[in-house]
Amino acid sequence: MNQQRPIGIFDLTGKCPLRCRHCYFYTDVSPIPPDLEDEEFLFKLKQARDAYGIRSAFWIGGEPLLRLDLLREAMALFPRNAIATAGVLPIPADLGAGLLVSIDGPREVHDALRGEGAFDLAMRNIAELPPQSFALATTLTAQSVEYISSFPDLVASTRTLGILVGFHVGRPGDPSRIDDRRRDRAVDELLQLHHDHPGVLLHSRDALELFRSCYNEEIAKTCIYKDKAISFDVNFKIKEPCTFAENASCDACGCPVVIAHAAWNGGDEASMGLLQALFPGREPSVAQPAEGGSEADRS
Repeated sequence: MNQQRPIGIFDLTGKCPLRCRHCYFYTDVSPIPPDLEDEEFLFKLKQARDAYGIRSAFWIGGEPLLRLDLLREAMALFPRNAIATAGVLPIPADLGAGLLVSIDGPREVHDALRGEGAFDLAMRNIAELPPQSFALATTLTAQSVEYISSFPDLVASTRTLGILVGFHVGRPGDPSRIDDRRRDRAVDELLQLHHDHPGVLLHSRDALELFRSCYNEEIAKTCIYKDKAISFDVNFKIKEPCTFAENASCDACGCPVVIAHAAWNGGDEASMGLLQALFPGREPSVAQPAEGGSEADRS
């Protein structure tokens, strides 16, 4: 069996200053192991990179900026990197990676999901970044889906590249999960927004269409985690079926990267450009494994 997986998703830390209502990370079904020391983390990281031919690394948590020195060392091992942050810590402008800052909507919505003051803190940290050097990652939940119309103002006020939108993928019964009917109406709203306000949403129209519930089965069958991506927890245990682990809901996937890859595989060139922008290339400081090079260019 081919073990090569050009995309690696890494939990850099299990720590985070927030406890967001819709976060998959801190639940009773996914206990968080303790963080590794930096030296051991880097040793296991190199092993994983070489074993799977990983060339594009996506750094998540927890909050990866809590281990900034380790993050810089880890990113130097890969040609392409992207970082997801809640924006509640200062964000260096020189990370040399794709940067996704999680914003769930206007202040009242964001703070209801993430805690009072989280929105203003994130806005202050975003304001220190160069214009269009980052994207906003907005996960639509049952609480935030009514605020899609606020996206243009959010983009204008933050000077972002645009919004990478996804849908909460909680398990059935999760109060933040959106049912299929409301999700399909939300796709209609997103497509209208895409038409009326070009550039606000980073996904193409083809990709937005794939969020519809009628494509759930198709997306599950062609998910990048089946043959292109692999996810690790803080101790480098492989998370299955994806980074959401036991909290995954493959029958209703709303992951924006999975959707973008599916659109790309369907021939959508705009989604190819989006993924390349999310994982900008850089010169690695160490030798890279030979295998998997052609797929790295596709991530």
